[in-house]
Amino acid sequence: MSFNLEIISPQQIIFNDDIELCILPGIEGDFGILKNHMPFLTTLRIGIAYIYKNKKIIETFLVNGGIVEVSNNKCTLLSEDIVKTSEHKDQKTDDKIEIEKLRVSKKFYYS
Repeated sequence: MSFNLEIISPQQIIFNDDIELCILPGIEGDFGILKNHMPFLTTLRIGIAYIYKNKKIIETFLVNGGIVEVSNNKCTLLSEDIVKTSEHKDQKTDDKIEIEKLRVSKKFYYS
């Protein structure tokens, strides 16, 4: 039982695959999307997006806001600032947003 997840930034399509579950950081709390989810449109806050396939986390992304639309077994996440968590962990910077991202990226709630 899967659905398509597409993650898009202005520069590129970051992820496009059929998955079983994604857990995303909504502005009112984390939420999960499964196959046959009702049509849905919301905004995201800074947090971790968890991508599951075969009952395992296959990828995590650090999201700095964005919009999610779910319709007809397709979930589209649009964000101007999203990176794979594994690529972000060793980055060091003094910028407050970057520091917050690093703090958030070290907390894996859904593993």
